[in-house]
Amino acid sequence: MQVQGIYDVDSRILTVGMDKAFRVSETLDTLDVEARLQKLTEWARANSYIGKDSIIAEI
Repeated sequence: MQVQGIYDVDSRILTVGMDKAFRVSETLDTLDVEARLQKLTEWARANSYIGKDSIIAEI
């Protein structure tokens, strides 16, 4: 697996690649880390922002 996106918890911004950034809904804050990263990864894959074997990491 390769990390292709970073989610910043404090700013609630998801950065994908070098040129895409998204503000994430507050509702994800209620999820635990694993569930939040799974949801973000699935969304990014479904929208073709990351590959099927790639993941989102959290900082």
